[in-house]
This record gives sequence, structure tokens and C-alpha cells, in this order.
Amino acid sequence: MTSQGRDGGELDELDIEILSALSRNGRLGVRELARMLGRPASTISQRIRGLEKRGFIRGYTALIDYRRLGFDILALIMLNVEGSHIEDIERALAKEPNVRAVYDITGEFDVAVIALFRRVEELDRFIKRTLRNPYVKRSVTSIAFKAVKDEPNIDLGMALRSAKGYPPKDRG
Repeated sequence: MTSQGRDGGELDELDIEILSALSRNGRLGVRELARMLGRPASTISQRIRGLEKRGFIRGYTALIDYRRLGFDILALIMLNVEGSHIEDIERALAKEPNVRAVYDITGEFDVAVIALFRRVEELDRFIKRTLRNPYVKRSVTSIAFKAVKDEPNIDLGMALRSAKGYPPKDRG
């Protein structure tokens, strides 16, 4: 059995093991990954290239501790935006240097923004600048006191095991 990926085809158990291992440590080399998974390095290399080509792996990056750099304020900013301008506002917000994520959401608000700031004054300027846009009707901002969990990846193996159709068949 396979696990269906959105717009990228099917994933088998080896693909998922590779993704899980790389999500925990993106610096793993092909040989080390092959040794961990008990497979030939050529198979692992081919699978990684395929996962990259199909868009399951979007890139490799360092995980920065922004608090150590003085970005102590993590703000969750919820916005009500005039409907026909939601995507324009989202694109503009996504270009802001302090913005970590922009989400198009349902519910009471239209847009959720996660942003990091060094000082409250920077957050204040950001909010006021955002509210100057005539299509932004309302904002509610919360500041996170501490991160209980802040990981870029989920435990893929466990998440898929809890989903129907896991584990998938191995493609070899």
C-alpha cells in the first residue's frame, strides 16, 4: 500500500523514512542515510533526487534561534481584510522582513501572521503601518510568552501511521 501525496504522486515506506530522517537532520549525507536505512547509497540518492523533483523536499535550511539574536517578541497577528483584497494584503505581508508566516484562514479573521520583533516599538510600527492600508479593517495581536513547541516539521512517521492506509508498500 502507498501513501498518496498531494500533487506529487505516491510515497512508499522508504520515501517516508528518508523524509523523516531528513526532517530531523537535513545535514545527513547520502551514505550516512543509506547506512541508517540499510539501503544502497545509490538508491537513497535516487530517491532524494526524486523527492526533490516532485516537490516533497523544497530545500534545506539552517534552523536559526531567533531569540539568541534578540528577537524575543513572537507576535500572532489576526486580521480582518476586505474580501476582494485578501490575497493582495497577504502578498504584501509576506514581503515584510519580520514576517515568518502568512496564512489565509477561515473563521472570525481572514489572515493570520506570525512575525518576530526585537522590541515592542518595532511591533507597534508594523501594526500601525499594516492598519494604514484601507483594506485592513481590524487587527488583534497576541504575543507569545514562550514556545512550548516550535518545530518546522511534524513527526511524519507517526502522523502517517495514524492516517488510513499506512504503512505503504516498499518500492524497493
